[in-house]
Amino acid sequence: MRKLKRLLVLLLVIVTPFLLAACKSAKSPSSQTDKKVTINFFNQKPEITSQYQKLIKMYQKKHPNVSIQLTTSGQGGGAAALQSKFSSGEAPDIIMLGGLPEIDRYKDHLLTLKDMSAVKNTLPRLISGGMTEKHRLVGVPVDLEAYGWVINKEVFKKAGVDPDSIENYAEFVAAVKKIDAQKDKLGLQGVFGFNGADTNSITSMSAQFTSDYYQNDQVKAFDSKKFPWKKEQRMKEYLHLVKRYSVKPILSVKYDESIQDLFYNGEVAMIPQGNWVIPTLDGLQDNWTQDKMGMLPYFVKDDGTDELLTGSSWYLGVTNDHPSHQKIAKDFINWMYSSKEAQDVIINEMRFVPATKDFNTDRLPDDVSKEIYQVGTSKNAITPVHKQYPNGFANEVIGPMVQRYLVGKTSWDNLKKVVSNQYKQLKEVQSGQ
Repeated sequence: MRKLKRLLVLLLVIVTPFLLAACKSAKSPSSQTDKKVTINFFNQKPEITSQYQKLIKMYQKKHPNVSIQLTTSGQGGGAAALQSKFSSGEAPDIIMLGGLPEIDRYKDHLLTLKDMSAVKNTLPRLISGGMTEKHRLVGVPVDLEAYGWVINKEVFKKAGVDPDSIENYAEFVAAVKKIDAQKDKLGLQGVFGFNGADTNSITSMSAQFTSDYYQNDQVKAFDSKKFPWKKEQRMKEYLHLVKRYSVKPILSVKYDESIQDLFYNGEVAMIPQGNWVIPTLDGLQDNWTQDKMGMLPYFVKDDGTDELLTGSSWYLGVTNDHPSHQKIAKDFINWMYSSKEAQDVIINEMRFVPATKDFNTDRLPDDVSKEIYQVGTSKNAITPVHKQYPNGFANEVIGPMVQRYLVGKTSWDNLKKVVSNQYKQLKEVQSGQ
């Protein structure tokens, strides 16, 4: 009997640690699941705040122990607000990044994302826009945007101009003159509603004449210390055309006014923008985009190959500042890019064109978006490079210089000199060389 008791005691001594370990391992997942986790998402596109909030609620419903806090700051103040977050020790977990200069600023805080499922189906030519200078992928493109002339098809039709027949710069100029000749009859303030007050729009326009030089290599554009002037003559011609046929005074036209008043109300035939204006237009009137909106490229090559510039201005990154949040942050991004219910919100409410391969365009709600996807996935597609200009270049250099040129306060030669010198200086300072 004593031998049996000793044997039982010995077995308990041996087995108890294993039982305790098993209990701990059994409790571990449960305790992790029960723990409430809050991650922070920094958004720089105010116009889609409500849609992101909707996506967050959808995700939290599936993951009740996850809370995602959205902070939005944009309209020119996003970069400063984001830097303030990091400076105060409140680094977000997911951040929206505008171009490689911003990625470079936070590269030491950003995780490598190459193994994420959201990345695997990204359009290959957009990958370089989310890389560090050492070709480490840290950003996932938010969407596929198109840059060009947003046109009011109804105005064109009333003027007897078929936009599909315009294939080069000379034909574009002829169309502008034909519309201008009927300006009073059509009730137009000008052919163009060029928002000269907005330096960011001027910078986007400049990309029409600099992007082809880099052939979709965004890292090469970011590394370059020279502003490319290969297409300067056509850039100059377009600025002269805009100056002559746009609403006056040209520097008084603001971004919102050009879209919501002039363009929407048919008081101009076209504005220099992209498909990001779709939610605004359809918010003013259902199906306005489908019924009246079209897009034309800038005709720079004149060889029949000119297309809309298509790329992504914004990339999502995940920071390494809060290791316990990284898995959830990645999972949320993967869900947004793969879940049909999330994609339906992104496509139909944000009105984004997905920056992914093999997307079924039948799901896109308007013909403009379908055209953008077709152009953006073609072999001749060109990615705009203005987001790779150095920090401060848009608002402090090229924007103000073009504004001065448009009102006759500087010469073209002086504009070139200042832009070239300032571009080089900013690049050298920001690269630390």
